[in-house]
Formats: sequence, C-alpha cells, structure tokens
Amino acid sequence: MDDTKSLPFFQRMDQAIFARIDKFKQTPNYNPLQDFYNGLEEEQQKLFKGIVILSIFLLPLAGVGMFWLQNNSLKDDLSLRIDIASKANEIIGQSQGLEEISPQVFSDRPIDSDSMMSSRISELLSPMSIDLSKIQVSGFESSSISATALKAEANFAFSNLTTDELMNIFTSMISREKFRISSVEIKRNPDTNMLQGQFHGIHYSVISAESEGNE
Repeated sequence: MDDTKSLPFFQRMDQAIFARIDKFKQTPNYNPLQDFYNGLEEEQQKLFKGIVILSIFLLPLAGVGMFWLQNNSLKDDLSLRIDIASKANEIIGQSQGLEEISPQVFSDRPIDSDSMMSSRISELLSPMSIDLSKIQVSGFESSSISATALKAEANFAFSNLTTDELMNIFTSMISREKFRISSVEIKRNPDTNMLQGQFHGIHYSVISAESEGNE
C-alpha cells in the first residue's frame, strides 16, 4: 500500500518535487549546472539557492491558484446562465399582455398526469442523448386555471449532469414545452465535477376542444 496517499497534499507535492530533482541529478544536464554553480562566488551561490527555493514554493501555489480560478470561472458561468434563464422567464411573463404572448407562454400539449410529465421529459432528453435516469420527477400536481387552461407542476431532481447538459435541458423545457423554472438548487460534486440538485418546473397549456372531446 502506498503510504504517501495518507500524507497532506503539500507534503506529497514536496516529495514529488524532490523526486524529480533526484531524477534530474541523474541526467547529463546536471553536471554542467553543478559546474556553473561551483563557479559562482559565495554571495551569488546564496542568491542562486534563494531563487531555486522560491521557485519550488511558487510552482505548487501557482498550480493551486490556477485550479481555484478555473473552478470559480465555471461556478460564475453557471450562475450567469441560471440568471439569464430566470430573467428570460420574467420577461416572458411581464413584457406583454396575456393575449399577445399566449403562444409563447401556453403549450398546446397539456400535461395532466405524472406519467405524461415523465414521458414529455423523456422526449426532450432523447435528442440530446441524455439518460432519463439522470432526472427524477416527483410531487406532480395539476389544476385548471380556467375553462381552457391547465397548470401542471413538479419537482425535478437531477444528478451527474454537465453544465452544458443542464443548460440545454432548461433551454429545451422553456423554448419547446413552455415550462417556467421557478426555483433551482445546484451543487457540484468536487470529485467528478458533475452537477446535482433539483428544480421546480411549471407548465401552462391550452385545453383545446379536441382534447376535451377525447376525455
């Protein structure tokens, strides 16, 4: 069993650096460098040592800094995309009168059952090659808000999704099926860098005379 795995991160990094130094000593380039160092005066040797030690400490910190910046960039990007989706929902609901925006807000395909909600989500995921098992539907409710309009809503739990996959799901639900995303909770798995969480979706639809006749 490798005992180094139980060591702190920076201590393991130090061991890796010194191991590389030992390997470098075995290369043909080491002797000319050693001769160069021996040819320096005492003060110059101290300065040279200081530069090498500083470099050894700065390289790991630079790596950690780059990882931190990349992680923050992804987090900020996801937050920005969620904000855009939320603002888009607000604009759809507030910018125009109900009659003018009815085709953009109301779907012509009602959802009146839990199984129909799951089926509709499956239709959206299929073109994107996203496994349906990554999204679970729960808490389905439906109600008539008028003689010709139906409201359906549910909670959607998701896991093992990339940022692009989650945004594609939101975009497809909003543009194709006229869903409104009322709340979102997102967590990133630090080991896999995949997203998990849940959101609440609301679906408004028009009940056509043909749909009523089939009931």
